[in-house]
Amino acid sequence: MNNDVRTSPVPADALMRRSRDLLRTVAALTGEPDLNTANALRDPTTTLGHAEQALIRGLADCEVSSARAELAAALSQAGELLAMLREARVVARTTAMDELQQCLARLRSANAVADLVEQVPVEINRLGYRRALFSRLTGPDWRPSSAFAYADPQLAHDLVEVGTAVPGQLGRELPETEVVRTRAPVLVEDAQHNPRVHHRLINLARTRDYVVAPLISRGEVIGFVHADQHVDSDHVSAFDRQLLGLFAEGLGCTLERIVFAEQLARLRNQLTEQARVTDELLEGIGGFAPTSEASPAADPLEQLDGPLSNLTRRELDVLRHVVRGRTNNQIAADLFVSPGTVKTHVKNLLRKLGAANRSEAAARYHTLTS
Repeated sequence: MNNDVRTSPVPADALMRRSRDLLRTVAALTGEPDLNTANALRDPTTTLGHAEQALIRGLADCEVSSARAELAAALSQAGELLAMLREARVVARTTAMDELQQCLARLRSANAVADLVEQVPVEINRLGYRRALFSRLTGPDWRPSSAFAYADPQLAHDLVEVGTAVPGQLGRELPETEVVRTRAPVLVEDAQHNPRVHHRLINLARTRDYVVAPLISRGEVIGFVHADQHVDSDHVSAFDRQLLGLFAEGLGCTLERIVFAEQLARLRNQLTEQARVTDELLEGIGGFAPTSEASPAADPLEQLDGPLSNLTRRELDVLRHVVRGRTNNQIAADLFVSPGTVKTHVKNLLRKLGAANRSEAAARYHTLTS
């Protein structure tokens, strides 16, 4: 049954039974056996619409009153059931959009790309699909990075393992190639008989139809999300294609944010390390005394006797800022060092000056330089 009835005022299995029974009756009354097939129930709303038309034609051609009564009763039931299915479709799509918002909100809480990769198939399952695959695209090859299979973790593991050993390839698998070309999700029906799919994965999962959507970052397709078998049916539909497309679009935005945050963190760490190394280098240079009379004039404070003469050049720099009432973070920004380095310098200069705190150090400074 089509998953448009996934969340309905009437249970989905009840709508399935009523649709099957009615279509069987209409097929017998109208002599149209195509109404009573498994494929007919993949889209019950459309099939019941065809059944209505067949019943109306039957009424127009039938002259036997008893037969007309049966046709009329079936037509009434078809109209009632169609109304229920349409109501169910509205409810289903509203519920699906609410679920989509919640899934994307949970994904936005991820702090690392590795966490996001593992979480994506789980969220696709929460969106209503039994199996899900998250793949990365590198050149023409695409390889699964994570997977989910309801009640079958071994299948999820095997999908990633097989897909990694035998990666998909653009140009060989038509659906994924089409997704990259159009940058739009694709619905693949009857995958078992499609010669242009990844048959190792399709056969392993026994997939009949599936949806594949592009993961886009900075205008380029960098991966795919796949889903099949909605929990309320064995199939996926055009609505699932739209839903997974929206999911992939939101996922792309989340991925860009996390990648940017990780790059910024790495850059910050690199700058902090460079500042530390530079500070240590300057500290070493500051420890050398002038070796000749031709050397540039030293800082006047360094030539004073007493505790100030025990301070290094950088400790003197820090002390000047302490006297001005600057915080460690402000001093670090001015001297291009880390706050931790400033904290160490402050601790050392307090010890050398015999001061208990910053205020006492400032007082000692004024006393010694007055």
